[in-house]
Amino acid sequence: MPGDKDYHIDDETRAALQTKVGVRFLLRAKLKAESRHSSDVIPWAKDLSEKVTKAVAEAAGHQLTHFAIHVNVIKLLSRRPYALICYDLFLHECDEDSQSQFSQNLNQPIHEIIKRANSYHVIRSKRLDGMVASEYKHLQECDNGPRPYFVDTLYPPLYVDGRRIEWSKDGTHDPDEPEGWDWKQGWVIGPEEDELKEDGDEEKE
Repeated sequence: MPGDKDYHIDDETRAALQTKVGVRFLLRAKLKAESRHSSDVIPWAKDLSEKVTKAVAEAAGHQLTHFAIHVNVIKLLSRRPYALICYDLFLHECDEDSQSQFSQNLNQPIHEIIKRANSYHVIRSKRLDGMVASEYKHLQECDNGPRPYFVDTLYPPLYVDGRRIEWSKDGTHDPDEPEGWDWKQGWVIGPEEDELKEDGDEEKE
């Protein structure tokens, strides 16, 4: 990959890659998985993150004697077929506890990977720090499942007792899927609407 694309890496990212801790990246990529379901998107996102980041590290002059990636969050955009992939890179050898502590920390500096034509630009993006941390915090509070957290803004997942429920590829329904839920419209008749209708009925009586 380094041979057929140009990589432009800013000084702050180069310095971060030299440290003995992780580096948190946000990669924006055109969605090329077979479907929008997590079972297809997550393997695609992990593979793409690894390929792009290996190329970036090599372009920055690193010999890849150690290389580990933890994918934290994958978010699919609704209006355009793009995915945002937030992940941590560990270029230098460290134990699993240290990697876990780094990945659990919401407030890591964000380094953005932007593809333009046949070039990748890797920059330290302070403007994204707060947005990524806020999204990460929200998902940590509502999703008790293993990482990566997965969000599709076209078909937003539901969380029942901390378990993520997604639309299914084959049209089947999850037994925990609430009655009255429509994946495209949200609630058709939800709990709050039921209460409002009951209140209205009482007033009429």
